[in-house]
Amino acid sequence: MPTSAPPPEPALGRLAVRMAELRRQRGLTYEQLAEASGLSRRGVIALERGERAGEMRSWYLVARALDVSFGDFVGVLDR
Repeated sequence: MPTSAPPPEPALGRLAVRMAELRRQRGLTYEQLAEASGLSRRGVIALERGERAGEMRSWYLVARALDVSFGDFVGVLDR
């Protein structure tokens, strides 16, 4: 019987939602964001779904690819 993934940590969930919002606002597909960030498509999807925490460098690369400062991007963690 398959088990579902545990819910993401609240802070990770907020960061994942922020990533999804920015990606959609910029009209980027997963593939385009992956290419722009240097991450794999699967990695981008996993980060955006909150399925993996990722390394700080991964989040930095995503922020840069989304053309937002890293500080603004991770600012949702303070909420």
